[in-house]
Formats: sequence, structure tokens, C-alpha cells
Amino acid sequence: MRSTASAKAVRIAVLAGLGVLLLAPALVLLVTGVRDWPRIPPGTATPLSVTSLEASGLALLVTVAGGLPLAWVLSVLPRRLRFVAEGLLAVPLLLPPLVVGLTLAALLGPESLTRLAWTNTFAGLVTAEVYEAAPYFVFLAWTGFSAVPALYREVALSLGWRPARVFRKVILPLASPNLAVGAAMAWSRAIGAFGAPIVVSYHPQGLPVGLWVVLEEFGLTQAMPLALLLVLVALPLPLGALVWSRYAQR
Repeated sequence: MRSTASAKAVRIAVLAGLGVLLLAPALVLLVTGVRDWPRIPPGTATPLSVTSLEASGLALLVTVAGGLPLAWVLSVLPRRLRFVAEGLLAVPLLLPPLVVGLTLAALLGPESLTRLAWTNTFAGLVTAEVYEAAPYFVFLAWTGFSAVPALYREVALSLGWRPARVFRKVILPLASPNLAVGAAMAWSRAIGAFGAPIVVSYHPQGLPVGLWVVLEEFGLTQAMPLALLLVLVALPLPLGALVWSRYAQR
């Protein structure tokens, strides 16, 4: 009995220690962010937040609008082609964000082949966020679509339903938990993107780049409340998506 109680106490202590280690950064951010909130440099919080919300919201819309049909096509590919598709989709994930930013700057700059001149523009910021966020949504949507049994689709088609109705009434509801989590991850990656945006679009600045600038110019005391602001701005949508995912699973 004593050995069992000792083992249980050790497990509890280990879990408590891991919990403290994992929660320590969040607690430090909360305490220091609230304490130093009045020290936010004037004229930074609102414009940085507005830019981040607008750019990340548009990036999420582009990601979902383009990623949803792409994920569906990938889910019905022959097995031999799936490995190739996975490799191609993993490239943006494997490249360091700073490298992604450099390649996008070379592709979107005024002297590039595209001649788009999107560097240091709102369009460039959105593009950089899409490149960082889209693979997460596509992979999770792909997994969700692939998990839907083919029998359900075949039965619906045998009833005379058109493919579009089958997709809307059968495939999407069954894949919605994965879609919700994928959208949450894409949003988190987009609004927190730093490596690519700082190269492609130093201006206009969202919260991550603006946070770095404040840290460089004013120091940690003024940067911590902006870091807390970034978390507060970014958190509601992922939490809502995760709650919806749980609801959809039931």
C-alpha cells in the first residue's frame, strides 16, 4: 500500500511540476502585461491591432477559400500520388519562416519577374501570412475529408443526390471538427506570423512586427503588454473553433 501511495505521489508531483513549467510563461506574461499596461507606447496598440485583425482575417478567408477545395481534391487522389502531394504541401512548413519571407520578397518585389511590387504593402502582408498559415489548414482539412467513409458518399449518390449536395450535406458536416481546428491553427499562425512578414512587409506593421520594434526601441517593459495584447486579440477565434469542434464531434 505504501509503495502504491508513494508511486501515486510521485506521479502527482511530476504532473504538477510539468504544469508549472508549461504555465510559467503564460503567468509571467499575464502578470507583467497587466502591470506594465499603462507603459504601452502611445499610438501603437490600436493601429497595430487593427492591421493584424484586418490582414489575418483576410489571410484566413483566402486560406479557407483556396484550401477547402484543394484539401478535397487531395483526399480523393490515388494513393500513389498522395505521397507526392504531402511532400509538396510540406515544403512551406519545412522552410524557416525567414527563408519564406526572403523568397516571397524576391518573388513579389518591384524588380522580380512578377513585377507586383507587393513588398511593404498590405497585400504583401496578407500574402506572407497566407504562406505561413495555409499548410496547417490544408493538412487538417485533408485529414478530415479522408476520414469520412467512402460508403456514406456512395449511399448518398445512390439516392440520387448531386455531388455538390453530397459534399454540403454529408462530407462537410462529418469533416467539420477537423475544419474548425484547422481554421483555428491557420488563424493563430497568420496573426502571429513574424518571420515572413518582417521581410515582405515591414510596413504596414501588424502586432508581431510592431512588438519587435517596440522591444528594440523601448525595451521589455513596454513590449510585454503588447505581447499580452497579441494573445488577447488572437485567442477568441481559436477558442471558439475548438468549442465548435467538440460540439460537432458530439
